[in-house]
Amino acid sequence: MSDGDLRVFGIDLGTTYSAISYVDETGRPAVCRNTDSNETTPSVVFFENESNVVVGSVAKNSAIIDPDRVVSLIKRQMGSDAEFQFDGTTYTPESISALILKQLAQDAAAHTGGEATRAVITVPAYFGMLERSATKNAGQIAGLDVIGIVPEPVAAALHYEATTDAEDKTILVYDLGGGTFDTTVIRVSSDEIVVICTDGDDNLGGADWDTRLRNHLLAKFLEQAPEGTEADDDEEFMQSLATTAEETKKQLSKAESRAVALRGAGVSARVEVTRAQFETETQDLLDKTVDIVKRTLATLQNKQPGAQIDDVLLVGGSTKMPAVAERLRADFGWDPKLHDPDLAVAKGAALYALGRVVHREMTEAAEQGTTGVAEAVQNVAQQTGISVKALENLAAKQTRNVLPKAFGVKLVDTSDRDWQQKPTKHFVKHLVHANDSLPTDERVLEAVTVEDGQTSVMIELFEQSGVVAGPDLDENKPINEGKGLIDGLPQLPAGSPVNIRMTVDDEGLLELTAAEPSTGKSLDIKVRVSVRSDEEVAEAKKVVAGITVSG
Repeated sequence: MSDGDLRVFGIDLGTTYSAISYVDETGRPAVCRNTDSNETTPSVVFFENESNVVVGSVAKNSAIIDPDRVVSLIKRQMGSDAEFQFDGTTYTPESISALILKQLAQDAAAHTGGEATRAVITVPAYFGMLERSATKNAGQIAGLDVIGIVPEPVAAALHYEATTDAEDKTILVYDLGGGTFDTTVIRVSSDEIVVICTDGDDNLGGADWDTRLRNHLLAKFLEQAPEGTEADDDEEFMQSLATTAEETKKQLSKAESRAVALRGAGVSARVEVTRAQFETETQDLLDKTVDIVKRTLATLQNKQPGAQIDDVLLVGGSTKMPAVAERLRADFGWDPKLHDPDLAVAKGAALYALGRVVHREMTEAAEQGTTGVAEAVQNVAQQTGISVKALENLAAKQTRNVLPKAFGVKLVDTSDRDWQQKPTKHFVKHLVHANDSLPTDERVLEAVTVEDGQTSVMIELFEQSGVVAGPDLDENKPINEGKGLIDGLPQLPAGSPVNIRMTVDDEGLLELTAAEPSTGKSLDIKVRVSVRSDEEVAEAKKVVAGITVSG
């Protein structure tokens, strides 16, 4: 196998900024700089024309003058059926994310002097299976061989363990990114990374702090402007104000106050904003993160009574805000550590990726018997320049995850005595639950038919969509591939049993079996949950391949 075949990358595909990393010849993760010589790239896409797309800082700046052709925060749309139209072409969240990934791969190739085609991509811990599958599809559309999807806190924990003496510790990762937030409790040891529990909010992140500061600046600006000034109708001013708000937020992490010069709608103003004002304006957002931390700790105690947190890691650029560490210290008595907040995830993903590759080389050598396992590792060491010991440690590291969201089946609600005289109501009965360790054991539900003479049974699979699992249909989302019909049954009396079994493996493959015992007829569903078909992914790959992407 060539050195090029062994080169593999870790990608932090972020809501507001992204990064790509690899393990260099010293065995340490290194970040690939982009065309601007920066380690992170804004996750912003500017559709310049039908054949050319710009990704990164230029795209972000283009939002000021051409906002209708710029897409940002696309990560918040992953797993949805949202669509965007540009120059007669329809783009999905996956294909727009693929354009970002394509630019990252180009930057990595330029940085390393070789192709960048194989990668592990990170996702928020609280991403459900739909969002995770959409992320993998985005990588495939970008032309990448996606060898794994890894939760961001797991990647951060891998990097933390590799750079500190963190063996045999229980850590809580507080990950406040640009658009998502989650907290994850992880057990770190010399040979494995075990996720105990996770919680979060896919629509809470630094961008929300930016919006609050933008609104504050706008209000102060209008106080100084002549009555009747309609600055909020000035798109160029509002886009510029959004950029100013983000930069001011970063400055307030280092300074107690900042004077901001604003000009829009023919009016100039100077606004003084203090860190205290900013923290007051955003206190409820920080409160939400603390509530999620409390839920996470409650889940930890339910799973492992008496468990203690040894270390708290702050990950994600938004954790640089002083209020975050101060609040965690005040509410929980912790001394949180700011652990390479912008790059820890990408670096950890690179370690994870190389570990996967080396483990696969060792497994193939053992199975084929043509090359000894030790020799296989030695070959990798020679081709990468990384020591045998470092490679063996990476390959031996096991990661064990939990299910981020609950899954269940739709049932008829027969709780009311006269339910048959009312419109049919349905609910979702969850068989596997959020924070169940993967792989799950087999879960069994003994359902029954609800009508006399019933000759078929429809099975429909749903995933939790709310913050917590609930039975109402609007608290769940249907899995398109996760349904099927058992038909051709004899006329069964109401109350006849239908046995449903469900498991989820450690790669997220959900398997459901439903059987009617009197006939032995059954339905088997194996679904790797996805919002796009293989055909749609292949077509999007063709479209993206034909687009020139530049930074």
